Amino acid sequence: MPDTKPNAAMMKGGWAGDASENDLAELEQLKSRDDVLAHMTRMTAARGFPFFLLCTLPTVDQTKYSEIVILSNVPDDIIWRYDDSGSVHENQAFVMLRTTTTPFRMSVDECRQGAGGAFPLERETLVQEMDFCEAYFFPVHDAAGGRAVFILLSREADLAIEVMTDVHMICLHVYNRLVDIGGMGQENEKVDLSDREIQCLNWTAAGKTSSEIADILGLSEHTVNHYLNHVAKKLDAANRVQAVVKAMRLGLIS
Repeated sequence: MPDTKPNAAMMKGGWAGDASENDLAELEQLKSRDDVLAHMTRMTAARGFPFFLLCTLPTVDQTKYSEIVILSNVPDDIIWRYDDSGSVHENQAFVMLRTTTTPFRMSVDECRQGAGGAFPLERETLVQEMDFCEAYFFPVHDAAGGRAVFILLSREADLAIEVMTDVHMICLHVYNRLVDIGGMGQENEKVDLSDREIQCLNWTAAGKTSSEIADILGLSEHTVNHYLNHVAKKLDAANRVQAVVKAMRLGLIS
């Protein structure tokens, strides 16, 4: 794959595979991160990928996917559980991504080998729950030199090269659209809480413990704590009590 931003000639000629000028026109209508998320979810699902993540390349100090994910349709609790089962640096794909701009695939077995021959039990359980057999890595970049990678999980092995070319072009365009609308960082965005995060906050405000909230929502206590910790981070709060106060002040909960 050429290591350049998609140019006018590419756009005029259309994308490879199933992509078309209609896809390009639709990209121009995307105005927010939520728009890009919905668009990418639809585009990848249509090509057989139920889950995707857009990640930056991890620094030495970044050991969790939750620290490098920019955009994803993978449920938060899945990412947290994956983080609990080991370091992101165990994934050899991130070593390869520092020296290549060409898409590549890694099977689940290859990922196991990179993790020392076998996954921890929790990670193996997640792989079974998510039901995927290969991970595809599509490096992306912008005109300013920013780099990231789309990770797409597939239930099909040996994806055709035409589909990989098509998906890589989509990823390049989507990434650059996200950069263009200022959707890469969180600093200037309004706080956006998921339904589960709001539920956990509301029950916390009502005086419920994590254990009680878990029983009410049908979750594990571990997952509830993850939601509340994540909310505190989003709100820049020192603890869950402060998170509740800030959420009320912002009108996120009543």
